[in-house]
Amino acid sequence: MLTLVFGATGLLGQALVAEGRSRGMRLVGAARKNADYAMNLADAQQITDLVASVAPTLIINAAANTNLDSCERDPGGAYLVNARAVSIMAEQCRTISARFVQVSTDHFFTGDGCKLHSEGAPVTLVNEYARSKYAGEGFARALANSLVVRTNITGFRGWAGQPTFVEWAIDAILNHRPLRLFDDFYTSTIDVGAFSRLLFDLVERQATGLINLASRTVSSKLQFIRELGNALGVHLDWIEVASVRDLRLPRAESAGLDVSQAERLLRHSLPTLGDVCHALVSQRDSRPCIMRRG
Repeated sequence: MLTLVFGATGLLGQALVAEGRSRGMRLVGAARKNADYAMNLADAQQITDLVASVAPTLIINAAANTNLDSCERDPGGAYLVNARAVSIMAEQCRTISARFVQVSTDHFFTGDGCKLHSEGAPVTLVNEYARSKYAGEGFARALANSLVVRTNITGFRGWAGQPTFVEWAIDAILNHRPLRLFDDFYTSTIDVGAFSRLLFDLVERQATGLINLASRTVSSKLQFIRELGNALGVHLDWIEVASVRDLRLPRAESAGLDVSQAERLLRHSLPTLGDVCHALVSQRDSRPCIMRRG
């Protein structure tokens, strides 16, 4: 097998490449820069030419425009990257008989707090990011035997000046910086290391269709950071509580995912909130203190 990972230098892409290579897989990556292949996802011909040249047996698309403000300002650009690019990848997989994995999002649910949402739950599309990602799901699922996974991930990317959520949070916790946290924004966040392992396990089991792959614990941002503080051994007595309703741009704030289908396929429980936070602290302690720009 030869696996091609789109978005190979991003938060998830880095973890997927590391996990795949740790399993002895032949794997190459594509990204805007610093990858095996330079790629502009808005250019359909570049995608077509790359797939034809590499001829992979598996494509994993971990690339997306996840910046909500950017998607709102430029819906057409968001569609090109988050939807149309997926349709091109899926069509190329059909042409060369390759398998396709599309990494989607959890930004589809609102108004029901910490509820768990199954793969069949009705969606609500409140912004252009959600609309473009949902369109991408449709293009991927039009390909027979594709795998689409919904998730909410965090972890370490190492880009100077562009911290991920957990990189920002750990810095704030350890340096006693101000923390204003939502107590009404719920997710089933999983660390990218665990997600990558579980995703490749699903691939090995020939899983197809739409599957939620996330933590089995739904938590607010406030609860998540408190648990992360516990894992770091820091009592967070300076937190200020905020509401997601104060944000200018609407977002799907009730993003809990029911992972029971994934647990049945994998035949074990998925990580809890505590598992995720302790894994993040362990990953932080093992990473070299080098920051780079992707």
